[in-house]
Amino acid sequence: MSVIIEGITLGPRSLGSEIELCALGPRAATTTPQLRSTVVERQSGDVIQHATNEPLPGPQPSVKTNAVRFSRLRSTLIVVTLAGLNSIHCIGSGILTVALPRIGRDIHLEESLLLWPALVYALAAGCLLLIFGAVADVFGAKLVWVTGSFLYVVFTLAVGLSQTGLQIIVFRTLLGVAVAMCLPTAVSLTTNTFPRGNWRNIAFASLGMGQPIGYSVGLILGGIFTDTIGWRWGFYASAIVNCFISFCALWALPSVHHPTVKPWTRQLKEDIDWVGALILSIALGILLYVLAMTTSSYRRFSDIQNIVLFTFSLLLLIAFPVYMNYQVRRSKPAIIPNKLWRNVPFAATCIAVFFCWAAFNGLQYFSTL
Repeated sequence: MSVIIEGITLGPRSLGSEIELCALGPRAATTTPQLRSTVVERQSGDVIQHATNEPLPGPQPSVKTNAVRFSRLRSTLIVVTLAGLNSIHCIGSGILTVALPRIGRDIHLEESLLLWPALVYALAAGCLLLIFGAVADVFGAKLVWVTGSFLYVVFTLAVGLSQTGLQIIVFRTLLGVAVAMCLPTAVSLTTNTFPRGNWRNIAFASLGMGQPIGYSVGLILGGIFTDTIGWRWGFYASAIVNCFISFCALWALPSVHHPTVKPWTRQLKEDIDWVGALILSIALGILLYVLAMTTSSYRRFSDIQNIVLFTFSLLLLIAFPVYMNYQVRRSKPAIIPNKLWRNVPFAATCIAVFFCWAAFNGLQYFSTL
């Protein structure tokens, strides 16, 4: 095994392995010791590792930029695999949108909970994206992505087999957890697999394009399945296709690791803001419950139970930025640091996306009821 830096070979050399130190970003040729580098190991396992910021001992020579090279077939399979799951989870949402009234009648879902199978999916996925992104830094993006993909197969089948309203709500929540494992790791795998250029552009375009295409296909399939062999077969078909994608990923996706001197147990304990994620998840979950209870009639908002829960959720939402500031002052990890909202372009983009998706999601579900 050898490390090649401007023609200088460091360490022993072993058969079948070649490690090249590749700099990321526009400062690839800089000689500063603070430069973040990427160690790429090209072996049968195609392991891509990212070194820490610790400088190499001795003088710091300029670092030569080298790209990871995969065959055209392998690169195509990586793109298809990552974009395919993006399409599959949107297909499921499209099927649910069209079939929701029939699903409600078949499993006797209460009117006040009719939108819950859709809402809990988005809530679980949104609250856990950052958490699983951090977990992927500990265990590797491929492992987390593949685990989430196979779990998505299992819970999609479970949704199709659901017999009660509680079952479909629980399984749709677990589907949101599974897809939260795949979305941030798909971005990590794309960034760390393809260097800047055509292949990376194609990969990111495919990830984005897969969502609207998948949702459109899901709307069509939802109508076809609902009016013919039943809405359950829409989820069975999605699970079958996703199963093939998951097995393909075992070979196609490269392994991406971020080595550190900390053991994984210590990383999970110290490098992830579990408390912040819990506060935000509980606050949004309770708020969602209260809004769902008042969907059928706004008069239910005056119930003592709903007033107490709504007040408690607001208190948690107020406590969240306070806790974020507390974490930052202690130099501890914060899931969403408050300083992000002082970035005007970032804050404006988040607000615009929030209202756009609120209007779009509200229209798409209510139009089918």
